[in-house]
Amino acid sequence: MTRCGSNRPKAPECAAVGGRVGHASLPNDNAVLGRLIANRYLVEGPCEHTPGSASYRAYHLGLDRSVLLRILPDRQGTTLDACRRALAIAEQVSALPNPHLGRTLDVGLIAGRFPFVVYEYSKGRSLAGLLEEAGPFSAERSIKIARQLAGALETAHGAGVLHGSLRLDNFWLESLACRPEWVRLLGFGLAELPNAERDGASSGVFPSTTRREAGGDGELPRLALRADIYAFGTCLYQLASGSPPVWLTPAGTGGVAVPPWTGQRAVARGLSLLIQRCLYPQPENAYQSLSEVSADLERLESSAATLASEPPGSRPPVTAVHAPAPRARVAVGQPKVIVKGG
Repeated sequence: MTRCGSNRPKAPECAAVGGRVGHASLPNDNAVLGRLIANRYLVEGPCEHTPGSASYRAYHLGLDRSVLLRILPDRQGTTLDACRRALAIAEQVSALPNPHLGRTLDVGLIAGRFPFVVYEYSKGRSLAGLLEEAGPFSAERSIKIARQLAGALETAHGAGVLHGSLRLDNFWLESLACRPEWVRLLGFGLAELPNAERDGASSGVFPSTTRREAGGDGELPRLALRADIYAFGTCLYQLASGSPPVWLTPAGTGGVAVPPWTGQRAVARGLSLLIQRCLYPQPENAYQSLSEVSADLERLESSAATLASEPPGSRPPVTAVHAPAPRARVAVGQPKVIVKGG
């Protein structure tokens, strides 16, 4: 393995970065660029900033290659033990045979406050950043991306690993000219880190994101599994509508949210119903597993491809709507001469 040569500049270890104590914050680029993180990651340039993370291209001194280094908001109470638990879960997922599961290389802390995660590098950006810039996705594009992500989640669930931190920041869309849009799912294990609003005794959304501690029967916790499916539906909602789900609580419902509305943008009915079933509050009416979601997404994509491949002659004719003919005018005080125009 080639080590770092003298052509790479050396940089001082990263010092404490910006952010107020007790508040979720992200570091300033000036405090990170050109710095050395954990004695092995030289930060070379920014990739993108979202409310949930700051991503950078960094150089791994040990592996002699570029990596994607992502810094998370200030999470007081995060310990190195929590980072090691997160890395162990992420490494378990990295070994699974699905190309849409991103490979995690490291999890650590900066200045004892800011967790960082290191992934394999690829040019691209998160769906959160792309959505903010370009607006809602079409139904066909959303379905294609959703199929990749659902398959990745299904593989992880089959291996007994939950995500627990699904959001658009963790969906990395690679910009490769040699193939169609390709998404990698990042962020496995991060549910073991305490959230910014939680204290250090908390271990994230779930007590454990693995099947090993889920019970004697070896099944995934039903509530935690539903949380992953719900979060997946929330992400699809945002892609299709451009905004988070809107929940209505009419008087007399006792605070129970009604079935979700799928946004102002026109969304294909099939995708709309699929999103609603992911978000539906009653378990008996909602999806029970990602395999059910994947099957419905496959049918939706097949239907969309069939409609797109139909020749124009086989489609129902479109009725042309013509503007009304201009009304005739009669010139006052003159012979009745029809004047064209309106």
